[in-house]
Amino acid sequence: MKNKIHISAVDPIAPAWDHMVRILFKPFAFKKWLALGFCAFLAQCSTQGGGNASQVWSGPFNQTNFTDGNAWIDSNFNFFITIVVSSIVVLVLLGLLVTWISSRGKFMLIDGIVKNRSAISEPWTEYKTEGNSLFLFSIALGVLLLFVFVLMGGVTFLIALPDLQSEQFTVAGITSIVVGGVLLLFYVLIIAALSFFVSMFMVPTMYLKRMRAIEAWKHAWTHVCKGHIGSAILLILMVSLLGIASSSVAVFAICATCCLALLPYVSSVILLPVTVFFVCYALCYLQQFGSEWKFFKNVCSFCNYDLRGLEDGQVCPECGK
Repeated sequence: MKNKIHISAVDPIAPAWDHMVRILFKPFAFKKWLALGFCAFLAQCSTQGGGNASQVWSGPFNQTNFTDGNAWIDSNFNFFITIVVSSIVVLVLLGLLVTWISSRGKFMLIDGIVKNRSAISEPWTEYKTEGNSLFLFSIALGVLLLFVFVLMGGVTFLIALPDLQSEQFTVAGITSIVVGGVLLLFYVLIIAALSFFVSMFMVPTMYLKRMRAIEAWKHAWTHVCKGHIGSAILLILMVSLLGIASSSVAVFAICATCCLALLPYVSSVILLPVTVFFVCYALCYLQQFGSEWKFFKNVCSFCNYDLRGLEDGQVCPECGK
């Protein structure tokens, strides 16, 4: 009987750090930083937020302004509807564009890290199929999650409906709050788990195996997660702890650069070591599942010694493994 592979969430930390140092600092190449930073910016553009919505309107609010606004809407209702619909369409199209660019950028970033190069156009073209597949998968998953959210809201509304009709706050109202809160908690946890699985397992699988999204989802679940649920949970906890540490680094970078690290793209370049480390951490975790999961093919999996020029299967001259 084949022995079960030991998968650790801690062991990949050291090689991930070594890979990050090798890629970004041995030697240091400013051009590579700019290129990889651009790839990181594209990969992360769908998750980077904008300004503070609470500062959009800072003027005084009074009844006169509200009355004037209603009067203008009543007198220009068709024009108002056109503006609202057009704004929604523009926002949806912009969201689709950003999601598409981000889907393509994720493979550009992994490719630059794995191959230790500063290419942009080559991986953009080479992983076109995988990137477009990830885009369609993200849209389908987003629509499904939106439907589930609306369904949850409908259930909560139906529970509270007797109180809404009677304009009272009784057991029905309390029940709707409790049920809605529990459903929302599970909803957030499910979204977090799905995001983690896609970024840590599915996307690297798509890159390495040259699979489409659904196929990579099934392959990653069957070969990575299904028999190693405990290791996956530990990985989530480890990523959370490392995320707290990286947040401290980000705050320090923001303060040290007088908030320049908050600017789009600039933040991706300044915080590039953090981004590269987390990508390497995911790849090193997957490499524990065997030679068919080897991403860094020209370096030793144990000590990161450069193996270029050596025959396949030859023992590493540095560590002897």
